[in-house]
Amino acid sequence: MRAHRLGSTAALVTVIGVLLAACGGSNSDPGSGGAASGAPKAQAGSPFAGKTLTVVVQPDWKPLMWKDDKGQETGYFYDLVNEVAKRLGAKVQPVNAEFTAIIPSLQSGKFDVGVGTDATVERQQAVDIVPFLRAGYRFLTRKDAKDIGSSLNDLCGLKVATLAGHSIVPPLEQQSKVCTDQGRKPITLLSFPTLAAAQLAVKSSRADATDAYTGEAGWMVKADPSMKITGPEINQNFSGFAVSKRTGHADAWAKAVNQLINDPSGIYRKTLEKYSVGEIAIDKSVVNPAK
Repeated sequence: MRAHRLGSTAALVTVIGVLLAACGGSNSDPGSGGAASGAPKAQAGSPFAGKTLTVVVQPDWKPLMWKDDKGQETGYFYDLVNEVAKRLGAKVQPVNAEFTAIIPSLQSGKFDVGVGTDATVERQQAVDIVPFLRAGYRFLTRKDAKDIGSSLNDLCGLKVATLAGHSIVPPLEQQSKVCTDQGRKPITLLSFPTLAAAQLAVKSSRADATDAYTGEAGWMVKADPSMKITGPEINQNFSGFAVSKRTGHADAWAKAVNQLINDPSGIYRKTLEKYSVGEIAIDKSVVNPAK
């Protein structure tokens, strides 16, 4: 599901996310399935009580969503969407659809929900978005390399490996101009066809850093200890559930997300932390947060 990396950030995470809804049970293994939380009480008056909600699924992006060796859906998006569905008194049914059909299908009522949709002003005009995370992009460097500072100006003079056509390229180009206007060295952008190729450029010292989505960076570093996360965060967005404005059910989704966030068991943050992405947690979900 690498198409996410080649378009705009909004398109990216939407594709990915919307794909993530899932059905079925969960277990307590941090890397292979859902988070165990007992049976939370469904919210009173839920418009979805006893229903099965249709969502789009294409599980191929770790650690958000993928299928394990047994073909079982796993990942933190799967865990969270199932937990929220429980609080709505509902179940979810995965369906397949092309990316371009997602929002029109929500508007027409063909699908009930999109999961992982970036909250942008433009998208909020078409559908209601209820966030359950906030993520952006930081940078991966070799573990033995000097840390990049927290300011965008700390990127001046660096060679950054990116995917061709990635949404992070325009803001980096803009920052490079800021660097030269300040009399600093520009950011040199090196374009690669795949994420693996961009990371290899860093490991082989052809590049100083490569961008990494904060919704997976921790997982990547855990899997490859030769790399580390550093530098400022760019293109940070709220992301979550997309629902039709016609139904008027966004408030019910927000209530369920906040029930999950505030669950005394701490399952929301524990779910993110077990996939090494705790930094993308939010404290409260508000319908249509982009301004």
